[in-house]
Amino acid sequence: MNKSKNEQLISCPICNNKIKYSAINEHLDKCATSNKSVKKEHTISSVLKGKRKQIEEPPVIEIEEEPKRPKLDQKPEPQQTKKPLLDRNQEVKQLQKILHQPLSEKLRPKDLSEYVGQQHIISSEHGVLYKYVKEGTIPSMILWGPPGVGKTTLARLLTKTVNQSYSNGVSYNLIQTSATKATTQELRKIFENSKREFTLTKRLTVVFIDEIHRFNKGQQDLLLPHVESGDIVLIGATTENPSFQLNNALMSRCQIFVLTKLNTAEMCLVLSRGISMLNKCRHLIWKAGNPMRLSKDILEFIVDISMGDTRRALNLLEMIEVSTRNDTREMNEELIREIIHGNSSDLRTYYDQQGENHYDTISAFHKSIRGSDENATLYYLARMIQGGEDPLYIARRMIRIASEDIGVLDHSLLPLAIAAHDAVMKVGLPEADLSLAQCSVALARAPKSIQLYRAWKSLNARLRENRDSFASCGIPMHLRNAPTKLMAELGYARDYKYNPNYKEGKVHQEYFPDEVLEKNKRHDLEFMAGTHLGDMEDLELDSEK
Repeated sequence: MNKSKNEQLISCPICNNKIKYSAINEHLDKCATSNKSVKKEHTISSVLKGKRKQIEEPPVIEIEEEPKRPKLDQKPEPQQTKKPLLDRNQEVKQLQKILHQPLSEKLRPKDLSEYVGQQHIISSEHGVLYKYVKEGTIPSMILWGPPGVGKTTLARLLTKTVNQSYSNGVSYNLIQTSATKATTQELRKIFENSKREFTLTKRLTVVFIDEIHRFNKGQQDLLLPHVESGDIVLIGATTENPSFQLNNALMSRCQIFVLTKLNTAEMCLVLSRGISMLNKCRHLIWKAGNPMRLSKDILEFIVDISMGDTRRALNLLEMIEVSTRNDTREMNEELIREIIHGNSSDLRTYYDQQGENHYDTISAFHKSIRGSDENATLYYLARMIQGGEDPLYIARRMIRIASEDIGVLDHSLLPLAIAAHDAVMKVGLPEADLSLAQCSVALARAPKSIQLYRAWKSLNARLRENRDSFASCGIPMHLRNAPTKLMAELGYARDYKYNPNYKEGKVHQEYFPDEVLEKNKRHDLEFMAGTHLGDMEDLELDSEK
């Protein structure tokens, strides 16, 4: 058989003609020189690329490529040429691109030097996180703080700053997700892609997980081996106490950084930037005739009702701007109060009914009563009620306080606390708020005694440990009932002295089991013999006089 007749024909990637397999190389040399203007899509690489299956990648926060800025601890040179101002049309286009975003997103810092607050961890003098960044390292960490203090912004800026200014040969790739939407499958995909990314590009993956406390135990355990091996750098953000919400194993593999609420000066700085941005939009986009001007007193008022939440403060600022865009009146505090209170019916104190603040406030309420400070007691009660706390929860706590902290010194407080609970059950809030206040003040003013509390606590400790056979010894025969003839014949209730039959009810009769009496002296069984309060002295009381 003639081999040339049956030889395989293949398509030329340049001209698409059918060429014999043995002659393809010679043809490619001629075809390449004769076709100078070859279209890009006819190359082998483009053909192969078109046939590849597209793989869905997890969301990645792309780090903007900017010229390197001076390092955090490096002062700018005294004489620097200023950049030319942006063309007016270009500036309008940039504003139009971000016009749909909330003000908090418009003002999100582009550089760590623009970040406001948290100087205790990012300052060059004593900031631990700053020292990590300066070394070009991002550790796995948990950012714990209240809403609106900049946890998400800080996570983004750490990655960007290290990549641009402090890279030591290792760069970072930021992937952002949230515990409210991330599934186990998505997490596994992120882990696989991070290993592939590091193998190909030597870029470490930083996984930022917002609301990480919402992950269940299984999802938290899934993070452990990848954090420990360094396959990923984990940055978790949470508003809840990590000690209560996160696994100890995960916490031991992460640094815990506590972010605090911004102070008044820091909040006013953020609001000033917000006013500048809104005025720019007024002038270039909305064509409003008058700029927005707010005095320092108005800014501090917004700060006060925002309670350290920057996002909330900027939302209120946006509300004020929209309400006064075409208003030529002078801005004063009374007008701003009217705008805010007229449009925000749900302005409350910073209080979380399910979070740590819930437990902290009820603890402060209880301890204020214990310390007989009726004013602080009312203060914490008002914070809880205004924050939406369950009034029955407060009433139940006061029932406990009546027995634990007042006890035997005033037996009328327990019925009063129960009556306050009944008042809440029958009329509810807001009518029952004064019933709660009345009871709480009565508890604060009452004399304090923990004699009953100590006795009960000590007795239960002995029973739990079965100390001196407290829990295992038999009940004395004379104290047992004898409802049947057989039980009477066995000695049940024999020799029992019925106290009401005796003068003043006094008889010589033992009530403790013999085993307990053999192992304890009589004074060891006098649980209620303790004092009402302790005998320690507070030296600070003398300094107040």
